[in-house]
Amino acid sequence: MALLRIPTTQNVTLEYETASVGERIAATLLDGVMMVGWVIAWVLINLYVLHLDTNGAGGGSPAFVISIFALVLLPLFLYHLLSEVFFQGQSIGKRALKIRVISLNGAPPRFTQYLLRWVLRLVDIDLLYGVVAMASILGSGRGQRLGDMAAGTTVVRLNRRSVVADNALFGSDYDPLYRVTYPEVAHLADHDVRLIQELVTQSEQRGATHILADVAQRVRQLTGIQSQLPDHEFLLVVLRDYAHLAGQTAER
Repeated sequence: MALLRIPTTQNVTLEYETASVGERIAATLLDGVMMVGWVIAWVLINLYVLHLDTNGAGGGSPAFVISIFALVLLPLFLYHLLSEVFFQGQSIGKRALKIRVISLNGAPPRFTQYLLRWVLRLVDIDLLYGVVAMASILGSGRGQRLGDMAAGTTVVRLNRRSVVADNALFGSDYDPLYRVTYPEVAHLADHDVRLIQELVTQSEQRGATHILADVAQRVRQLTGIQSQLPDHEFLLVVLRDYAHLAGQTAER
């Protein structure tokens, strides 16, 4: 499994496991199942409408046929682009496999990056049945197909267990009696929490917790938490709450 190392401006290096070829193929197959289901659903709806149209007035008209093709084919054509844009780098298949598209600098991709990945998908996957994509993912060292190379993106795993394994940093292992202060932390992504964790650790080691002001403000914006706690203390509570929620998930 390839590791993607991302240096941040705070002199912290983040590590992500890139998604394997098998995971990406499985995600693509799941997306394909969803797309086939979409087509079948519309075919059944169309047959039902034609059956009800006993007079034959509208069911076979050119406008009706064009509208059906637009409703069926256009979403299929734009599926991967729109799903990644609106679901933060995940299609339904990627979400099921817990993988996501990110930029090589760790940030969420811009629309132009998603667009470039989608356009080159025709070469990577559609034209040659994924052979080019598999070869480039295996050979790139960063888990990138051609579309990723052009867009400056890759696909990584979102593995909650990597956060739970670091619970010792927060003071103790999972405690069933712990009470969560900010349940809104569930809205944070795993890679956000890893970055917060690293920045808090670095600031404590350097005795410079004042540098956490921007981080704390960003967390408040992402989660909607209203807190008057000092920034360092606030982030520690956020990390403990997130670790507890992750531990709850692992216990189930």
